Amino acid sequence: MSKNDSNPAHLFNYEALDELFASRIRLAAMALLAGCDEAEFTYLRDTIGTSDGNLASHLRKLEEAGYVEFRKHFKGRKPSTLYRITDQGRDALLVYSRRLAELLSSISGGGT
Repeated sequence: MSKNDSNPAHLFNYEALDELFASRIRLAAMALLAGCDEAEFTYLRDTIGTSDGNLASHLRKLEEAGYVEFRKHFKGRKPSTLYRITDQGRDALLVYSRRLAELLSSISGGGT
């Protein structure tokens, strides 16, 4: 084992993790959306357990990154917003999960 091999920092660059997923709310929203075709805002809010404003601001950041998109429609007379993960968002989530697994593996010694 070389001197560098004992330093886990060289095994994985944590800066390669997508910062958008550093938020538990954004990560939860992406995970929920990855498991369905689309989901109503209220379903996301209630499942994640956050406020309307908090979720809206996090979804806006994901939308600006191109990770989610939304459409508005009416259920009877009541407006509803549906969100779906984009292909770019699905790819970003998969890359994030792989990189996180690599980091955890290198820390636990499973990657050596």
